[in-house]
Amino acid sequence: MTLQSIYTEKNNCQDCYKCVRRCPVKAIKIEDHSASIITELCINCGYCTTICPAGAKKIRNDVAAAKQLINNGEKVIAAIAPAWVSEFSDHNASSFVSALKQLGFHEVSEVALGAEMVSESVNEYLHEQESGLHISSCCPTVVSLIQKYYPEHLEKVIPMMSPMLAHAAHLKNLNEEAIKIVFIGPCIAKKNEAEEHEGWIDVSLTFQELAMWLEQESIYFEEAKNEEYFYPNKAADGSLYPVDGGMINSLKSRASTVELDFMSFSGRNSVKDVLNNLEGIQTDKLCFLELLSCNGGCVNGPGCSENNSIAKKRASIIRTHQQTSSAERLLKNSISIDLEYAKSKILIPKHSEEDILEALQSIGKLSSKDELNCSGCGYENCRDFAEALLEEKAESSMCVSYMRKVAQNKASVLLQKMPYAVVMCDEKLRIIESNHQFAEVLGQETCELFDDIPGLEGAHLKSIFPAFKLFQNAIKLDLQNFEKDIRINGKLYHLSLFTIQKHKIVCGILRNLHSPEVRNEEVIKRTKEVILENLSTVQQVAFLLGENAAKTESMLNTIVQSYEDSEHVQ
Repeated sequence: MTLQSIYTEKNNCQDCYKCVRRCPVKAIKIEDHSASIITELCINCGYCTTICPAGAKKIRNDVAAAKQLINNGEKVIAAIAPAWVSEFSDHNASSFVSALKQLGFHEVSEVALGAEMVSESVNEYLHEQESGLHISSCCPTVVSLIQKYYPEHLEKVIPMMSPMLAHAAHLKNLNEEAIKIVFIGPCIAKKNEAEEHEGWIDVSLTFQELAMWLEQESIYFEEAKNEEYFYPNKAADGSLYPVDGGMINSLKSRASTVELDFMSFSGRNSVKDVLNNLEGIQTDKLCFLELLSCNGGCVNGPGCSENNSIAKKRASIIRTHQQTSSAERLLKNSISIDLEYAKSKILIPKHSEEDILEALQSIGKLSSKDELNCSGCGYENCRDFAEALLEEKAESSMCVSYMRKVAQNKASVLLQKMPYAVVMCDEKLRIIESNHQFAEVLGQETCELFDDIPGLEGAHLKSIFPAFKLFQNAIKLDLQNFEKDIRINGKLYHLSLFTIQKHKIVCGILRNLHSPEVRNEEVIKRTKEVILENLSTVQQVAFLLGENAAKTESMLNTIVQSYEDSEHVQ
């Protein structure tokens, strides 16, 4: 059974849709405002774990499983990906091996040995071919991408094990007794590859997990012994595999090849572009493609903890390779590493034009003019988002323009239903929105203007509202709450001003003080203010008033109660 290597901590997910936007195969489902991985669609590139701003995307931690193997008394060998050189660039091989042995590993071996086996087998395989296009099987993410989304190109994938599996086969061939193998590298997809091809790798860890494990055990490289070496020997050309073009360099160093074109591409988007346009590559002669999911190669994998630049990582790989003795090069294969890859094509549903249009209409896209294609939802365009809605991978609330319209409509309805006159304006005193009650306060001419321009949007407050300076001051002084009685067209109104956006937007509410409802409300409000002011005074001169304070409060509360009772009766 293959488990998902990436999961989401729902409480940390912040509705940013960045994972949706950057996922190369859109294997993300938004449900209840949280983004989760769709296992069957995922190719385990791990990119979402590196770009999630909230850190909600997590890599499955398998350190406990590795510890269990060691604690069980098994002979456990650590298989270290060649990218360790760039990940732990400040430490030499001896101290690195010593530190891992202190964790309990019986031996530490370089997966680069498996890479050399792959180079040897691929070189022989290509010599047997007369022409055609051939794709490396070294990157499990690329293999998964082809299996699921480009099955028509699966026959072009060279039927060989990846360096990790080839190395495991080599280690098991060297040991007559039973061994357990823990792979450690920069790749998340190796977790799934190990589970899909059972019997070779028992546990797969990332460099991040290894660093955490070493820290937990208080094991430090500078304290490690320096007489340890890689088992059974140090690798040579295989150490170039972590950088783009590294496999090609290893192939070229092995033998004189037939007429053959070599091409190397790295990065999810570049790989997809190549796979989408393979027909553009001439195949009248041999052509080999080295495709790597991570930009720059494995040194930039999502399981890395070192944040050095790709250039620095690449330099450390090349420098270490150049220091390798030529006598250590060219490992010859003693076992077969052939491996056939099965198709696991994703059935992408086809939606009718009618269904897509219906989905678009559900988010307010009534015509092509409404399709902004802003990618705010994480999808390239509105039609892709509509298809995601039909597949229940997305929610309507992901559409920014749709939610803005919903919010505006709700605000407008509430505004128009309010019993008071309301107006909002910006720092230039241009009206953002108002209700019909506001137009009625200003007279027939303004009501006619309101009919022509709903909400009086864009109209200048100065030209229609006599007390515009109060709004001007409220914006300038950032008044959070301002109350004043003003007279308009012979009627007395109570104006309440408050800031919506500092120095930018202010809202005003006008209540007709001649209205019975407002009058009762104001009497109650102002009587309460008298009570509070009176009690404040009483507290200051309590020694003079004595019991009179309680009597005053009782009398005033009676007045308030009578007005409230009369209002309820009405």
